[in-house]
Amino acid sequence: MAHATEWLGTDRMQKYDMKILEHRALRGPNRYSRYPTIFMLLDIGELEEQPTDTIDGFTDRLIELIPSLQGHGCSIGGPGGFVTRLRRGTWAGHVVEHVALEMQCLAGMQVGFGKTYDTSEHGVYKVVYRYRIESAGLLAGQEAIALVEAIAKNCGFDIDAAVIRLKELRENDFLGPSTNSIVEEAKRRDIPALRLNSANLVQLGYGSKQRHIQATMTDRTSALSVEIADEKFKTKELLGRAGIPVPDGMVAETLEAAAFVAEKLGYPVAVKPEIGNHGRGITACVSNVQELETAFASACKICHSVIVEKSLTGHDFRVLVINGNMVAAALREPACVIGDGKLSIAQLIHKTNQDPRRGIGHEKMLTTITVDHMTERLLAFHGYQLDDILPTKEKLYLKSTANISTGGTARDVTDEVHQDVRLMCERIARIIGMDCMGIDIVANSLDQPLSRNSSGIVEVNAAPGFRMHLEPSEGKARNVAKPFIEMLFPSDVNFDVPIVAVTGTNGKTTTAKLIAHALKYSGKLVGFAGTTGVEIDGVEIVSGDYSGPGGAAIVLREPTVDHAVLEVARGGIIRRGLGFDSCSVGILLNVDEDHIGLDGVEDIEELSLVKSTVIEVVGDQGVSVLNADDPIIIGLKERAGGQLIFFSMHPSNETITQHLRSGGAAVVLQGGDVVIHSSIPSVHVLSVLDAPITLGGVAMFNISNVLAAVAALHGLGIPVDMIRKGISTFHPSATQNPGRMNIIDFITFKVIVDYGHNVSAVRAIGKTLPHITKGRKIVVAHGTGNRLDKDIRMFGQALADVYDYLIIADADQRQRKPGETSDIVQAGALENGFDKDEIVIINNPFKAIDHAISIVKPGDLIVVQVDEVEPMLKHVMEHFERIVSVSCTLPDQKNR
Repeated sequence: MAHATEWLGTDRMQKYDMKILEHRALRGPNRYSRYPTIFMLLDIGELEEQPTDTIDGFTDRLIELIPSLQGHGCSIGGPGGFVTRLRRGTWAGHVVEHVALEMQCLAGMQVGFGKTYDTSEHGVYKVVYRYRIESAGLLAGQEAIALVEAIAKNCGFDIDAAVIRLKELRENDFLGPSTNSIVEEAKRRDIPALRLNSANLVQLGYGSKQRHIQATMTDRTSALSVEIADEKFKTKELLGRAGIPVPDGMVAETLEAAAFVAEKLGYPVAVKPEIGNHGRGITACVSNVQELETAFASACKICHSVIVEKSLTGHDFRVLVINGNMVAAALREPACVIGDGKLSIAQLIHKTNQDPRRGIGHEKMLTTITVDHMTERLLAFHGYQLDDILPTKEKLYLKSTANISTGGTARDVTDEVHQDVRLMCERIARIIGMDCMGIDIVANSLDQPLSRNSSGIVEVNAAPGFRMHLEPSEGKARNVAKPFIEMLFPSDVNFDVPIVAVTGTNGKTTTAKLIAHALKYSGKLVGFAGTTGVEIDGVEIVSGDYSGPGGAAIVLREPTVDHAVLEVARGGIIRRGLGFDSCSVGILLNVDEDHIGLDGVEDIEELSLVKSTVIEVVGDQGVSVLNADDPIIIGLKERAGGQLIFFSMHPSNETITQHLRSGGAAVVLQGGDVVIHSSIPSVHVLSVLDAPITLGGVAMFNISNVLAAVAALHGLGIPVDMIRKGISTFHPSATQNPGRMNIIDFITFKVIVDYGHNVSAVRAIGKTLPHITKGRKIVVAHGTGNRLDKDIRMFGQALADVYDYLIIADADQRQRKPGETSDIVQAGALENGFDKDEIVIINNPFKAIDHAISIVKPGDLIVVQVDEVEPMLKHVMEHFERIVSVSCTLPDQKNR
């Protein structure tokens, strides 16, 4: 990497102002990648007219600044490919992608995936690239733009400063090395991880199978054991009574008392705060009263109670015990320098930090040594200043403790530990009662039993660091995260919480709710998230649209659920990615032309790829449920994970026939029955007449949803009798499926409350309405303001095909002016030849409902298209209670 550079020729500077139109993190699997990805919608401005080969010196200046870009393969698939593209000519968006990736790598965050896509808008590109730390990934994109503009303008850019800014974000936001090792080991076991705060609190696993860790402390680490370990003197007493060798010592709260204890024990002594961690306030080998005074003051800053104990001779060892078993041991040495009689202490520190194994924070095996208060105290303790030249071969310790994070080193000695020492350490963990413990021992070695006169246990630690064992300076690396994960998730126990993810243009909510209901009926405790809210075991805990990753997170964090059913909407995938890494069942119901032209989705093919994300993340042992009646979905079958189960309204469907012939499974409508076909004998599940949501078999769209639900439940291994009972007890009521074909009988007329808000939904319900009534069909409808004008007009045209009277509201105007959407809906209806006298615009949806009730006649049917289900449904029910109660009292009054 080059240092900050300023090129000559700034008099030739031009104005190249690129603009970020959108910039966000896709935190889960998404259209572009299975991994967390930054999405940037970038307008490259005037650089659209100037690819890299037309800007004099662009490639040379870029490679001079970041030489490591020469290793990028790009389209030719090998090192040098990106440079070749630069010299042949490529556009600024593509360059920003590569620079954003490489800047993260230079900051210690290895990433490789990136892609740049054209859009239909001149000079606008979709730039996507992998990230490991969200804040750093976003900043890398901004820095990359500034760098590319600087090179295009032939002016300077401080690459070193930019990388340092990224490193600072990495250190602030990255999981600590111990926590990260546990998370990575969990992922190797296919155990999901959710970070619960900005620190090291992590949930491993989902639902009822979840476990929590914070660093190396677990949700079952005894609070009492942590308190014991925290109070060092009580620990010494407890261990001493158990026959464990510990140094003699006493607690002192005044300097005079400390001096008395030191005299009684005999110098040298160690001085440490009774309660503390990370070696703060500890001073070893205090040799006289003057040194004691300094050491006591340092300890008192951490805790007013100070331990003075006999100094032990030997080396500093750390033994790690997990789940009662010793798994690793290391010989530790604090950060130090060795004099050569020529260089000052400051120069020796600088020289030591040039070791390529050292880096800032946790980026490398060893940490850069910094001069802090502890270092200054130790220098003063030994009568040195930073400018002093250290005598030849004199070793000067710069830290009181041997922590790797403060510049210390470690040598693995696991295989050298004597059996007696191993058993003693395992006893200590059981005596203290801690599931993961670090034990600090001072001894000449661990290959012999400890000598009571010169060695012993000086401290035990809750939440011990793993770094010294994972990446020792010398010796064998130990994957101590593996036994840690095995302790939390024993290999012989099933910790799976199946996730059923449902997507499609229409029918998502009904299908998801039907599956959730059937699972609950079969004895599962189910978490559901969708457009109506979040439910735990059938009880709504929050209402509103939770069909994105936020709703998934609520369900998957819920400690009671053993199955999760998640409705997955297009918008959530586009804006943030999926809320889970993989699922047991992925369902793709249908893909229709809805939301085209929005959020970068420019055609139905792109929309299908967005929705196919759900089936792409199905695990190897899972099931992808696909609609064999939708040719677009059939074209996506190669992208589906796990076993394929197709469903179809037509038993002779060619895809179904071929799939069954090859030994696959399918759920079909056959002679009015739902039938499961597979390699085993076909299974009759139930008649569609027995599925209430099909409205006696006339709601064809809900028959399709039933088929999908049966396929999913079958894929989960739910017994057929439980599937049958679940399907047959799920009703299109406002209680079980609010806002989805809820039929309310007002005695003389009926009202249907339904969410259907696009052309395909209108047409689907239109096929059902003639079976419900022969009378006039009135609709209270509204377009959705975030659609394109042409789509809103098509919505109006579809309404005109189905209904006799249109009441158009404006319940979902989004960014449009009030009433604008309803005018476009009306225009579409009129274009389709609808009678203008049969249209009224009432933009308030509640007043629109009132108007529909005021003009209704016996035998009519009102369909209310709801936007916010709960308040609009409540408004309809208020009319119901008023009208029906009046109707019921009239005969009694007449009899009187």
